[in-house]
Amino acid sequence: MCMEYFADTDIGKYREKNEDYLYAENNLFIVADGMGGHMAGEVASRIAVKAFIENFNSSLKDRSKKISASKKTDNLGSSQVKKLLLKSIKSANREVYGKAILQPGYYGMGTTFTGCYIQQDKAYTIHVGDSRFYIKRGSEFNLLTSDHTIVGELFRRGEISYEQTFNHPQRNYLTNVLGVARDIDPDFNSYKVLPEDILLLCSDGLNSMLKDKDIANIIDKYKDAKDIAKNLIKDAIKKGGLDNITVIVVKI
Repeated sequence: MCMEYFADTDIGKYREKNEDYLYAENNLFIVADGMGGHMAGEVASRIAVKAFIENFNSSLKDRSKKISASKKTDNLGSSQVKKLLLKSIKSANREVYGKAILQPGYYGMGTTFTGCYIQQDKAYTIHVGDSRFYIKRGSEFNLLTSDHTIVGELFRRGEISYEQTFNHPQRNYLTNVLGVARDIDPDFNSYKVLPEDILLLCSDGLNSMLKDKDIANIIDKYKDAKDIAKNLIKDAIKKGGLDNITVIVVKI
């Protein structure tokens, strides 16, 4: 499936460093937003993404060798993609957790992780934390991941409104993070994608500044993935830029 994509990140207006880390290559797209003490968040997001990619790519390479020998089709089935994504994120979790318990300066560090792998007409997602994955299809704009936060749970239970999620005192409390425990429980999903769909992965530095309707309006306003990404970041900074902002825009 043909696609156009663009990825970008910005430190925002108030952070001393950018603790977000992204990857966009070979149909694999990842946004990670690190957390922890001095420098630890930056370390956690980078380690997680690099460990995931290493495991993912080496597993694909091993499979390709077997496929080449047997002369079967190179496409993975849904269950195989799920197995590969779960294996890779668990490897990433072990790497971050291992560093955190061995080095005092990294104790307690962790990261969100939202990844998307596109194969043929399917987008497969693996998700931990409160970075997000959206899809824009025609006039519809839908969030396809669940924020692993106290506020996210309150909103899903109908105890607070969408508007209240922006100012709730516990809005930054994560309930599921990569790297803070020996085991991890990520969300896996798959979605059919159609020509002209627009996929968006972002850290919460975007959606904490811009409401979903504003994000959708910017996507509608610009044609190119680069223009969409640049203007999403620009508007998030205009609205306050309180956190690092990372976006990946994929046009199918």
